[in-house]
Amino acid sequence: MRKDIITDHAKLSWILDQCQILRLGLTNQRGAYIVPVHYGYREGVDGHYTIYIHGTGDGEKAAALDHADTIGFETDHGHENLIYTPPRPSDFSPSFMSVIGTGTPQRLTDPQEKLAAIRMLIHHYVNTIPVAIAAADVQNLAVWSIEVTHITGRVHNPTTDWARALGMPFKERYGKHYQNGAVVADDSDKLTIDDHDVPDAATGASQKE
Repeated sequence: MRKDIITDHAKLSWILDQCQILRLGLTNQRGAYIVPVHYGYREGVDGHYTIYIHGTGDGEKAAALDHADTIGFETDHGHENLIYTPPRPSDFSPSFMSVIGTGTPQRLTDPQEKLAAIRMLIHHYVNTIPVAIAAADVQNLAVWSIEVTHITGRVHNPTTDWARALGMPFKERYGKHYQNGAVVADDSDKLTIDDHDVPDAATGASQKE
């Protein structure tokens, strides 16, 4: 396993809290495809994750979920702080965080289970639900639970805030800083030989040991 793969549940939950859209890996008669959905989740006392999603209940997504034994999912956030570290052409690297996993979907039919799932889904986006929601309000809504069977996370080039929240080491990155495709700052003059791993002019070999 890669050294930067995250399995710690406190860190996984923090990443899930930052992300907004979950992408489901589903299959139908035409093959594999991706569906973006809103989501909420619950982590049990045993560390087991359950993800909740909703939909109309009669489309391709519903059919795929109802017939699947296992599905894949992915969510990500960030993609900010894009920095080019000269002189290597390949050294373009943003900051991002992500979670991927697999799970077993099940359509919920119990009114109270559906209500609890919808409340968790809404709470993922707002701290306080602005109106009271009763079981009758969600009776015509299709709701699924995804019992997670495998989950991992990854954080690449964490920002200062991310590193602080996750208890990860932070290294200042220098170079050309981009935002919306344009250079907004350039502190390349602060780079050292260790920062950009300059290749040898004659051989192309790295000068780092």
